[in-house]
Amino acid sequence: MDVVKCLLAINDAKSSVEGNDPRTWMKACAEETLIKGKSGKHFKKCLIGKMETAKHHIENPVQYADELYDSIKKSCR
Repeated sequence: MDVVKCLLAINDAKSSVEGNDPRTWMKACAEETLIKGKSGKHFKKCLIGKMETAKHHIENPVQYADELYDSIKKSCR
């Protein structure tokens, strides 16, 4: 995995999820996933958890997590 390419892809990701900037969540989840040696499934689960605890309620965190992961997964392999 090229961590630099992955982080660059996260920085270029969609900048709003119902008024929230998902890039902070994505960076935290990418770091956790790397440290634990896990896969994209763990990343999405982490991202969903972060969205569910967001200050502003996110209507469909699973759909957003899938969209965000799909937007970066090629760079994060």
